[in-house]
Amino acid sequence: MGGVGRSVIALAVVVVAVQGGTVARADTAAFPDSPDLPWTNPSHQSSLEVTASAIASTIANRQVTVRCEGDTDWAGLVERGGGDPTSELGFVGANYSVATGQLVTLSSAAELAGSRVCLPLKRFAVATTKPTKCFSVSKTSRTVLVAKRVKVTRTTVVAGKRRVKVTWVTRDVPTKVVTSSHGPVAPCYPWTETVGDAPPSFWQDYERYSVAILTLAHEAIHLGGIVGGRGPDGTTLGDPLAEAKANCYGMQWMPWVAQQLGDAPDDARAIARYFFYEVYPRYVGSPLDQYWSPECRAGGALDLKLPGPSIFD
Repeated sequence: MGGVGRSVIALAVVVVAVQGGTVARADTAAFPDSPDLPWTNPSHQSSLEVTASAIASTIANRQVTVRCEGDTDWAGLVERGGGDPTSELGFVGANYSVATGQLVTLSSAAELAGSRVCLPLKRFAVATTKPTKCFSVSKTSRTVLVAKRVKVTRTTVVAGKRRVKVTWVTRDVPTKVVTSSHGPVAPCYPWTETVGDAPPSFWQDYERYSVAILTLAHEAIHLGGIVGGRGPDGTTLGDPLAEAKANCYGMQWMPWVAQQLGDAPDDARAIARYFFYEVYPRYVGSPLDQYWSPECRAGGALDLKLPGPSIFD
């Protein structure tokens, strides 16, 4: 993922696997918290990496691994591959035929940027109440009698002359009182008046979580076989639409991925819809344009029609 591929047939097989028995958790910690950073385990067996590998294996429809890399190791890996470590979030190694541009070998491991992807994923996974949730706000109203000073005007006619007398009296006046109180946590997106106030940085953090979840799903699609791009000389390698497909397919897998990280179904879908409606449109005409497709829509060529509510609706 250059900001954030594989076979459609393979993906269809995975859909059956998901329907056939994968049980998603809801608002729980996917694994116990620990002070260890996800990329410090030398054998790449941290709790996050093991969990992410299982998630990616289901999406890729084969046994694969996900590895988190610290900033120094990440920079070295990406630079050796000719990329920019400041813009890349994840990658899957692939080799192509010089003669035909077709895929020859594909790595069974995805590398993820530690501080920008793995750390948000871990924070999300270990939270018993996900950081993408907001307190709902319930409002009740009732009418009470409130003593108020009111102006009373009396008009009289004396000897043919109209006289107005103004006096102030205290009376009980019916008054509507609205009380707001915090209710249970609920998905923050879409933002409505029933959701409580969030600090200014909240939506920046929300976007980081959504990007991290999408990156894991995106690279899992690559691990499944949808890969491609351009060689140094501009030659087409593999599938020229690989990034657009991986992004669109990845977005549709986001609700399932978030649930495997302990999120409730309604919030998991809300996060994916946030990415689709708030982040994805920014790709058009940007350096990430190759990650966008007009076919990524309900009924489009890239609509996987996965089980459950669609992110497009």
